Amino acid sequence: MRHFIVASHGPLSSAIIASATLIAGESTFCKFSSIQVEMSDSSEHIKNVIENQLSKYSIDDEIIALTDIFGGSITNMLAEYIMSHKIYILTGVNLGMVLEAGLSDESITVEDLINSLSQFGSRGICFVNDIVKKGEEENEI
Repeated sequence: MRHFIVASHGPLSSAIIASATLIAGESTFCKFSSIQVEMSDSSEHIKNVIENQLSKYSIDDEIIALTDIFGGSITNMLAEYIMSHKIYILTGVNLGMVLEAGLSDESITVEDLINSLSQFGSRGICFVNDIVKKGEEENEI
């Protein structure tokens, strides 16, 4: 079975899941959980939170962790479990990626899903002013 963890510094992870749920419905995100860390959290506390979350899954479950930033404490600590669990970590989480993950078909391989989420997340980043300007220039022609 495939599960998703959205992890962040502060409440971002919970907020993204809540926003995605608002858009696509609660049943779409039943396999999602959130881990959020605070500046005051010790490494031991974060490790306990991660281990508590991972203990909910079978050793054969695929776990896709979508984290806020590469090199961040939560990403680094989750990476410590790559060798002992089927955990796949993708950084730079955004709402589009979470929606895409929630709507994904579990029959797609985890590697293909990770590649798709990475591309989807990147395509969602754009400077809208340039798009509007380009549209106006094309309308003038």
